[in-house]
Amino acid sequence: MITHVKFVGIPTRDQDAAVAFYTDKLGFKVVTDQPMGAQRWIELRAGTSETRVVLFTPDGQQDRIGNQFVLSSR
Repeated sequence: MITHVKFVGIPTRDQDAAVAFYTDKLGFKVVTDQPMGAQRWIELRAGTSETRVVLFTPDGQQDRIGNQFVLSSR
């Protein structure tokens, strides 16, 4: 049985613009912002939720930007 969602991955073209949108407009907080290759691994949280929004696009999956997200549960 799924008890909660751990990560929701949202592919993004511009990580800085995405962070600004989610933090300034939606009130998310940055939990993790670490270099990961040519990008950064950025995790955001809404309030005290355990669910994290991850703004990261795996190499070769740029076609997913704007039309898909990844869900990881535990």
